[in-house]
Amino acid sequence: VMYGYGGDFDDRPHDGNFSGDGIVFADGTESPKMQEVRYCYRNIEADIGMESALIRNRFMFTPTSAFDCVAILERNGRKIAEKKIDTDVLPQGEETVKLPFGKQMAGGEYAVTLSFRLKQDTLWARAGHEIAWDQFVYRIAEEPAETEYPPLRIVRGTHNLGVSGNGFALLFSMDQCRLISYRCGDREMLMEAPMPNFWRAPIDNDRGNGMPARYAQWKLASLYADPFLTKEIRRRNQEESYRILDDGSVEVRFIYGLPVRPAAECEVLYRIRPSGKVEVSMAYDPVKELGDMPEFSLMFRLNADYDQLKYYGLGPAENYCDRHEGARLGIWKTNAKENFTPYLRPQECGNRTGVRWAEVTDYKGRGIRFSGDGIEFSMLPWTPHEIENALHENELPPVQYTIVRVIKQQMGVGGDDSWGARTHDEYLLDVTKRIEFTFAFEPVL
Repeated sequence: VMYGYGGDFDDRPHDGNFSGDGIVFADGTESPKMQEVRYCYRNIEADIGMESALIRNRFMFTPTSAFDCVAILERNGRKIAEKKIDTDVLPQGEETVKLPFGKQMAGGEYAVTLSFRLKQDTLWARAGHEIAWDQFVYRIAEEPAETEYPPLRIVRGTHNLGVSGNGFALLFSMDQCRLISYRCGDREMLMEAPMPNFWRAPIDNDRGNGMPARYAQWKLASLYADPFLTKEIRRRNQEESYRILDDGSVEVRFIYGLPVRPAAECEVLYRIRPSGKVEVSMAYDPVKELGDMPEFSLMFRLNADYDQLKYYGLGPAENYCDRHEGARLGIWKTNAKENFTPYLRPQECGNRTGVRWAEVTDYKGRGIRFSGDGIEFSMLPWTPHEIENALHENELPPVQYTIVRVIKQQMGVGGDDSWGARTHDEYLLDVTKRIEFTFAFEPVL
């Protein structure tokens, strides 16, 4: 079964272990494209609630008693309980079973997963191989912890604004209208100022339906967003663009003109809390004639040493807004190199949806923690433009940076066919109203 959004099959060596559930390679991993197929073609489904689950058996001749049913309870991504459930749902039947955990009372985000696994070795997989799963996620309100922090130190120079606190420091260039330095302890994290991004490297489906030409203005907007594009934008940026809030936080706002026709602009607001958390709000008021965009994100360029990723979101393999049914909520680990899928022609890859937090660190575990409410997240060794410029993987430049994109949404990957079919409308960015999102970052020391 071939399933994906363009490019070739993953060409890593495999051990010939093909099944209806996906492809398992010799290193024990599964083709990321098969994650979705594996879920969509499962023969056991479960509608899970807080205390019970309705199990549907789609097998023609096999009862669910032929498999182990394992119930897993996680809180905030960490497993707190795992128990087997006896089930005996007849072929083409359904039955409600009681979950073994009871109602949870502590605050947090809970994920209840039912996993059906082989009881014995078979010719095509070993005992314990998962043949179906479903997951239910719910939240119980948590009381926020109240902690006092020392006040921020604020230094306003002729050209720059410095804000520092316990273990971190930020430097804003008020002349260039951008964040030019972010230090965690004694380490500089930024190799370049974070900038708005509206582009993704085109995939095979995009090229087949003319997306690069149709969205070309958004590539220009990503490359050349300018805080001095017009006299009016320059004037607004040269006004006092920072203020101190009642709780001691500092807000710094920049407006970027986008070199598109008709004219458009994007606002980025940084709010530095005494705790060390930097909240970032990004907003764009749609211009009807421009239509939707491939992506709405803020792009960071970090030193290549920060190539380790641990995140709480949907995984383990890459997933997109129209390709995430086969991904489950959990805490996953990967790195920038593994996130790059070796398609025949380099293209967009490695995205994650439903991300609550993501830690980008070096091998010692030091770096930045990004957080948001179900954001999308990408970490790769190259920018979308560098990936797009390469016809083959060997043409990609030497790795010098880690490119992080914190994303409100990236358009879906489509895939009805690769020679004209566009992404479905419901998986495009909604430009009928103001687009805005908020995320935060803080040091991991």
